Amino acid sequence: MICCISLISCNNKSVSQIDENKLPGTYFELNEDKIKLFFPVYFQEFNEKTYGELIDALPDSNEKNLEKERFNYLKFSKGNTYYFKDVASSTLITVKMHKYMPFSKNESSFLLGFLTNQCADYAFATGGECEKIQGRYSGNAKTKVFKAVYKLTKENDYIGYNTMYIVTSNHKTLSISIFSNTLENYNKFIEKIVIK
Repeated sequence: MICCISLISCNNKSVSQIDENKLPGTYFELNEDKIKLFFPVYFQEFNEKTYGELIDALPDSNEKNLEKERFNYLKFSKGNTYYFKDVASSTLITVKMHKYMPFSKNESSFLLGFLTNQCADYAFATGGECEKIQGRYSGNAKTKVFKAVYKLTKENDYIGYNTMYIVTSNHKTLSISIFSNTLENYNKFIEKIVIK
């Protein structure tokens, strides 16, 4: 089944204006969970060991510390986790499998509250602040998607963004977290996910 939901666009012009049929990207197969993800061509997949080594090799910075804490949280939590990185920048994507969670537009405020609390807890633990930029729901009879975007800041002028998608389709639920120094729109890539 293809996750073909048109998410409400966010005032970003980068990816959303690219013709969907010419969208430059690569499919990554998550064989264990029977899912195909579509990400921009410059992303690479890493297993848990090599991703940990990749973080350790980063120069000391707030980004490194934040990602190390997030990585430690993810690797000890339940559900398969998949790691992707844009090798030319600091953009990191993690995909986490969850227990099946059907939801509808009625649960949007609950999902937003849950994600906002998670972001606030994470920001507090790392000495920063989290500001909600957007929360949107999109769905059809088979596939539901909730998107939340947060701005992360710290006292030393660090600014980062966390875009989160929660996707439920075909009795599976996954979350996709995108951490980056720039605010990009990945909606067209999320629309091309295949969930069997």
